[in-house]
Amino acid sequence: MTRRTRPGSIQSTVQQVIAAYGGIEAAALEAGISISTLSYGTEQREDRPGGLGVNHLDRLGRIEPGAALPMAQHFSALAGGVFHPVDLSGPSWSDMAGISKEFADVVTLHAVAHSDGSPDPRDYTLGEATEQIREIDELVTAALRHRAALMMKVRCSK
Repeated sequence: MTRRTRPGSIQSTVQQVIAAYGGIEAAALEAGISISTLSYGTEQREDRPGGLGVNHLDRLGRIEPGAALPMAQHFSALAGGVFHPVDLSGPSWSDMAGISKEFADVVTLHAVAHSDGSPDPRDYTLGEATEQIREIDELVTAALRHRAALMMKVRCSK
């Protein structure tokens, strides 16, 4: 049974980490802790604000990268940002043409959303906003792929 947790809380994040493992038994086994200790990390108590402990979460995230995703999203949101995972496998998009194309797509969609042909030229409609978020995600991905390639070059030169 899953405890009720407040959305956006660390307890909710721990539940998402457990779910990424397929359940509390598998997550506890990989973390090397008891099921009750892991369950304790989802309990919301004012007298014990420490929760599960970042060392256990770190271990779980290192073993199963999918479990690190909810943690990255949680802490990024606390810091006023967002976490955008980027798949760096496959063909490299680390060229300016890819970034330029994605940027042009964002600018084009912005112009269309604010044109006379839009249902609301003064603002994004829900559909336009949803599509623009997708386009921005593609731009961010292209830029982060380029950044990763540059970081690899810098790391390899040291």
